Amino acid sequence: MLLSPQVKVSYSARNCTRCCASRKDELGPGVLSQNRRWFLSVGLGVLRFSSSRASARRPTASQVIPLRWEAGGFYLQFCLDGRLTEDKKPKRIYAVADTGSPFLLVAKCLRDDCPAYCAEVGCFEGEGQPSGDPDSFEGYASGLVEVQWRSRGRVSFPDANNTTPELSNIRFGVQGRVIGFGGTGKAVFFGLIRDHMSDVKPSFLEQTPFKVLTVDLRHPGRETLELAAEKPVALGEASRTIKLEDPQRWGDPVKHYCAVATVRIAGQAIAATNNVSPRKVLAIFDTGTTGASMTRGLYDAYLQLAKHNSSSGMSWSQARRMEVVFDSDVTFEMQRGKHSAYGIGLDLVTPIDEMAWAGVGPSESIANYKVPGGAHDERPFEAQHSRRSRMLC
Repeated sequence: MLLSPQVKVSYSARNCTRCCASRKDELGPGVLSQNRRWFLSVGLGVLRFSSSRASARRPTASQVIPLRWEAGGFYLQFCLDGRLTEDKKPKRIYAVADTGSPFLLVAKCLRDDCPAYCAEVGCFEGEGQPSGDPDSFEGYASGLVEVQWRSRGRVSFPDANNTTPELSNIRFGVQGRVIGFGGTGKAVFFGLIRDHMSDVKPSFLEQTPFKVLTVDLRHPGRETLELAAEKPVALGEASRTIKLEDPQRWGDPVKHYCAVATVRIAGQAIAATNNVSPRKVLAIFDTGTTGASMTRGLYDAYLQLAKHNSSSGMSWSQARRMEVVFDSDVTFEMQRGKHSAYGIGLDLVTPIDEMAWAGVGPSESIANYKVPGGAHDERPFEAQHSRRSRMLC
């Protein structure tokens, strides 16, 4: 989900991801709201996190990297191992800047149109060295990705605002087959999650000296991603903080959720239905998701309330108007209709299947992660947030 650009929003965090989770609701980019309240807007203020793993690396200057809106996502360009094209220019690889996944990937083309596709977005050409790790299937909310792991990659950003030397000895993944993916994106994900469980492969950010991540989408046509080793300057009175929750002890492989206090549809709060005990809704701020992707229980409750509102005489647009209120009283509102700058409507609300943590969800889940500490019977947030746990997830 993208935080609105109207006011830069920062929160202390160690990362934010979409990767393999259950009982979650991804609140992705909708459309920019033109006031001080936002939700699912095409914009993300500041994701600020402290770094311990990267402290051993020598700090480097900040990298301000241009982003480009295309095919429903925000793309960046990077170079790998200093490869050159036939005309001796740096070989550029296009990737979706993704705060919903942890890994740096490059595509191994398995398409019928590889020459054209690779010329457009860039493909794997033997960069790095074999890592010695076996190939793996990595779970994303939209499906599975087959990954071959490489080491000793050298990464640089050719369009960054300075000439800081490339990042060396980077482990990255070569994306092969994909299962269950949809959407309109052309390229692979450039994952910007950092922290994860010990049995998850290294993230890109943990291998760098960067401590601050900023995705600034306030000015369409001039969107940027900034990676920096120093804390940002004061953000002023307009800045707000949303704290991340950490569900890793229940089996989620990464830390990436924010706790939601209330979801409102046309001003009415969604409540638990079908005699299901109320549960805390968890949101992921995800630049790789359009609109709001909800697990089935929450989506069904949303749709039921929207239909009820519509039957009472509201237009469908008004009947499904969505607001999300976080525990810190920050509110996001999905703006409806076509985005004036990007030319399409981004106010999508879609259901998504759960990828269960161990002990949560169906046993046949393709994620099937192990829970550290044997906390299978402990339900997330019910003890910690009992006074606010009134939402169905």
